[in-house]
Amino acid sequence: MILVSPILRLVLKIITLLIYIATALCCFGGYISPEITPMGSILTIGMPLMVTISAVVTLAWFCTGHWLIGAVGVLMFFVCASPIRTWFPLNHKQEANPDTPQFTLLTWNTHHFSDLEHPDAARCRTIDEILRIDADVVCLQETFSFSEKYVKNFNQAQMDSLMERYPYQLGDGTYDQRVLSKYPVRHIYFGKAYHYTLAEYFTIKIKGREIAIANVHLPSFALDEEEKGILTSTKEGVKERENLGKRIIRKFETAIPMRAWAAERVIDGFESLAMPVIVCGDFNDVPSSWTYRMFIKAGFKDAYTATNFFPTHTFWQKGLLFHLDQIFYRGSVAPLSVESIKIKTSDHYPLVATFDLLVDPYTYHPYDKNKHEISK
Repeated sequence: MILVSPILRLVLKIITLLIYIATALCCFGGYISPEITPMGSILTIGMPLMVTISAVVTLAWFCTGHWLIGAVGVLMFFVCASPIRTWFPLNHKQEANPDTPQFTLLTWNTHHFSDLEHPDAARCRTIDEILRIDADVVCLQETFSFSEKYVKNFNQAQMDSLMERYPYQLGDGTYDQRVLSKYPVRHIYFGKAYHYTLAEYFTIKIKGREIAIANVHLPSFALDEEEKGILTSTKEGVKERENLGKRIIRKFETAIPMRAWAAERVIDGFESLAMPVIVCGDFNDVPSSWTYRMFIKAGFKDAYTATNFFPTHTFWQKGLLFHLDQIFYRGSVAPLSVESIKIKTSDHYPLVATFDLLVDPYTYHPYDKNKHEISK
């Protein structure tokens, strides 16, 4: 045991307890409705950092022989296990069933086909990567059109290959979702009550089975380049950095309730649909957030946490490593794997999922809105 003065040891224990409390608040911040305060969802963004700090602190107490305070840390991890596992899953890839069909799905915020790593590339590396992955269904966000006007480093032969590979497409260019499919697609219209222009609702038919899919792009924090770079900012002076932080908080407070409202529209659209459903895309929100939990409460499951062991991040720019892109599923589909592809053309990494189509495609327990209502 390392010998330190009783006063210093007491101070360290108090600081440790404060760290544990802050960690618990970050873990359970997503349980607080944005209608009460958006601060809960803001705290959830810090969960990975605080959990990591708490793990290091707890290990340090055990290594120095202070078992009681270390045990408090273990208790905190036990209480927070459920939200922590949405960020740090403890599962693994599943084996495909040879008797059931599989299909692959790619979701990617393309950043309007920019190339942040190699802006002067001879070809559009984003399209090359889509062709290489060769998913059955491709859901793209921040993609207006496959034209020379909107695709940086446009190459006609490359584009012809993409169009040939994916004969079925959705997206009219008036908003930033595009869908590519090897299988027939059918647009779903839920009516004006569920109209939401940042989502594309459709079905695909694979070997006689129909699956409903929503390609979503939920409202972002709309941070500018200076705000995104707060971790690497060279601004001098406490006042300047404080003002930058206040600007970011104001944008968070605006975006979080908007995102919850948008997510509710998506969930309501699928409320009584009796077929397998997949909702994927750029959610602009992290695991265990209020928006994330809305989908879990509505009967959806997270395909990444179901098939992976270890955290991931899908946003990488300016040192901000967040898991903002999600793939949820419900009904008679089972995820076999979800992989984040580390290619730095966009500020988001693509996610590629493989699903098993189960025997009964219409097995679904209807969503009880009164039972699961969390946004009122």
